[in-house]
Amino acid sequence: MNVPIRTTANGTEYWDSKDKRIRFVNVGDVPPFEVTENPESMIVGVDLANGKDSTVIDGQIVEPVFTLEGMNATELREYAEENNIEVPGNLKKPETIREYIEEQLAADEE
Repeated sequence: MNVPIRTTANGTEYWDSKDKRIRFVNVGDVPPFEVTENPESMIVGVDLANGKDSTVIDGQIVEPVFTLEGMNATELREYAEENNIEVPGNLKKPETIREYIEEQLAADEE
């Protein structure tokens, strides 16, 4: 199932529950996959009506865990652009782009 999770000025992000990754579709493009219209049916404990981005399990709030793993080079570059990270053009492999983004994010936290 593919569930829309966030819409930005550039497009919409969908959570692919089969591949366990985020898929991005540019504004104006039609998703090349089936979109689940009723995400409440597969997400337990999420308060979508109030815009809360957390899940309640056994009375405890569990924040979602975001990971760059599983993203291809294009998705990683889009993520970097959304987070104002300039990825050098000589980085081509997803592994090296992912490492560079993680280094930049770590440097920003310091």
